[in-house]
Amino acid sequence: MGVKRWKLITSAIISIGIITLAILNRHWIAEAFSLLNDAKPGWLLAALALIALSYLMSAQVFNVVLRSLGYRMNLLRLWATALTAIIISQSVPAGGVGSYAFLMSNFNRRGIRTGESALLASLETLSYVVAMLLVFSFSLAYFAWHGLKAAGASYIAGLVGLSVIGAAIFVLTRPEATLRRWLESINRTINRLFKRRSSDVWIDRIVADLARGRSLLIHRRRDVILLVLIQLTALSGHSLAMLLVLHALGTDVSFAVVLAAFGVALVTSTFNVLPGGGGTVEAALVAVLSQMGVGPAAVPAAIIFRLFNYWLAAPVAAVCYHWLMHEHVTPLVSSKLRTRPIEAPSHD
Repeated sequence: MGVKRWKLITSAIISIGIITLAILNRHWIAEAFSLLNDAKPGWLLAALALIALSYLMSAQVFNVVLRSLGYRMNLLRLWATALTAIIISQSVPAGGVGSYAFLMSNFNRRGIRTGESALLASLETLSYVVAMLLVFSFSLAYFAWHGLKAAGASYIAGLVGLSVIGAAIFVLTRPEATLRRWLESINRTINRLFKRRSSDVWIDRIVADLARGRSLLIHRRRDVILLVLIQLTALSGHSLAMLLVLHALGTDVSFAVVLAAFGVALVTSTFNVLPGGGGTVEAALVAVLSQMGVGPAAVPAAIIFRLFNYWLAAPVAAVCYHWLMHEHVTPLVSSKLRTRPIEAPSHD
């Protein structure tokens, strides 16, 4: 509860700061939006299409793992699954937990065993976090090379983001006995606060799923490398889309510039619990792009990019969620016959 409260307070402070900055700089922002009158619609459509393709690339993470387990799922469902999971992770508090729960439920509905569903969700999360940290590392290296004034703020944002991610990794790598003890302590605290007694069944389920997922991950190191490369390609696609938006506004910058800005925005979004980042993603993009000499086009470029990247995708994800969770499904059957509990084959 303390961490959640801290994140809410941080999000509120950041969002209030953004609104204040917007009011103080309203004349400059108005000038920036005047650039939209000269935007090239063809480049904007290309950016929107590239973002859709980037979500499709993210879906290949599930495709690779499903095929290795002997399952086949059509590309449209995989795209809808990836889009929905990503939007959920950005839309609600503890979005990562919500995304994980959605993936588990979605794959279980299709007859995929619990351990395999946990593997799918775990590999998606792990590969995304590693890819995000790699992109952010590139951002820091780029700032250090060019000696940008924005580097200080970016290091602070990165430090907070890495702390949150590091804390999650620390918790998830603890021994089963330690996790069980922590969860039992949380359960006792909740029971004491609400004056009720709840079952420990959920604790057994969480610990068992986590142990099974970790065991599978140990045998899939090469798969993780491939999945990280897929995630890096998808993130690069989003960055390229932002480059096309800037080009539509008549501003030419290098791909390295937008990738560095996107890396900062990614890490910044990890510690904000407001829908779509509560404006922090847009603010991070504007701040970094401005320091890199993009000028007033940074504001409309950031807003248009986030419109394509999140706000237009959100209602599509809502439709996809309803479809995936309510359609009549025929359980998938793996092509691999198993006569014992699933054990991932070693590639070493």
